[in-house]
Amino acid sequence: MALALQPRLSQRQVATPAMMLEFSLLQLPLGELRETVKKEVDANPALEIARDFNPGRGARGASEGFDFERVAAEGGESLEDHLMGELRMDGVEGRDLELCRALVAELDDDGRFKGSYPDLLMATGATEAELEAARQRILAIDPKGCGARDLAECYRAQLDRIPAAKRPAVEKALDELSRAIADGRLQSFRPSDFSSFRLLQALEPFPGRLYDRRRIETVVPDVRVDEDGTVSVDQGDIPELRVSPKYIELAKDREADPEARAFAAEKVRRAREFREALVRRQETMEAIAELAVGGQRAYLSEGAAGLKKQTMSEVARKAKCDVSTVSRAAARKYVKTPRGTVPLRLFFPLVDQAPVERLRAILRSLPSEPHVPDVKVAEMMAKAGFPMARRTVAKYRRKFGFSEGRRPFPPSRGRDMV
Repeated sequence: MALALQPRLSQRQVATPAMMLEFSLLQLPLGELRETVKKEVDANPALEIARDFNPGRGARGASEGFDFERVAAEGGESLEDHLMGELRMDGVEGRDLELCRALVAELDDDGRFKGSYPDLLMATGATEAELEAARQRILAIDPKGCGARDLAECYRAQLDRIPAAKRPAVEKALDELSRAIADGRLQSFRPSDFSSFRLLQALEPFPGRLYDRRRIETVVPDVRVDEDGTVSVDQGDIPELRVSPKYIELAKDREADPEARAFAAEKVRRAREFREALVRRQETMEAIAELAVGGQRAYLSEGAAGLKKQTMSEVARKAKCDVSTVSRAAARKYVKTPRGTVPLRLFFPLVDQAPVERLRAILRSLPSEPHVPDVKVAEMMAKAGFPMARRTVAKYRRKFGFSEGRRPFPPSRGRDMV
């Protein structure tokens, strides 16, 4: 067979360095964003502060730029809940979903897979090929990299964020990293191509750490909701930035020293990219917060019972962006409401919360002894106007901590997953 070259037109999305910068800023909560902006201004002489404080918040000291809130982080979304929700949104169901659940249960706090295939084969009755297919499915959902066995595999799952032209060199660097891990040389590992390896800094080495934060934390709310339902995105004391006119002139000066001119041009390019990414972050947060929180106004009057089913896919479609963008915007962000400070992800329940909250109230009202059977609780739910299967009652009973012989846990402020 003769070989021939055939031109072909195709469309594909390539993550440019500017897009990667925008993604990294979008997933930062307000407190971390302030530190990132400060470091960037300190590191780039072409990036200047045009105005110190956001208009309307007053010229206050840096320590007064934020309104801190102490929240019970157990109300946040766990890594397991998030991954299972993402799998459902991808259409995974039935036996495939159960295999994924078994694998997710074996992830550590970093998102690494620490389970044993032989043990899972015995527990699930699946084949090794089926388990591996389920693990690869978990690796591909947001946050990408969960389910990886090691750092190299975690990075490899996120390679689509690297510009296509530079991806082959980065893959070679990852091959070197994989061999170092296999040989136990991770502590002394030095890549042969440092420039390619530096591109990995934009990726997330421990994706699981974005979730499952179960402790009291001091947070800075990114979003605020007034009594009348008005939604706004706070900027704290994030300064307004500008590109230095002096460096712009130097970058254009053909009579200047070539090395100085090249240095100025690079710093101006970086300053523009950072400033534009910061502006786009604010615009994206405003659009997503208005759709996500504004679409759940019943929460202000009814609490968690007023939350209706709302997926990230629906919000992404209305905002005309990718689902991963919505996920990044919601990650580790909090909303200050008249009912308290809650995670932004609370406003993305996969089911209507009225029956869930009614079931919680019924379970809290039951005596710890004697144990009331699940079928009786299902009958009580039906009388309350919320028909629910016995198996569903049992599932939520375990989830809420109302199992036999245990005292009920306090109500959670996080979202409930099916």
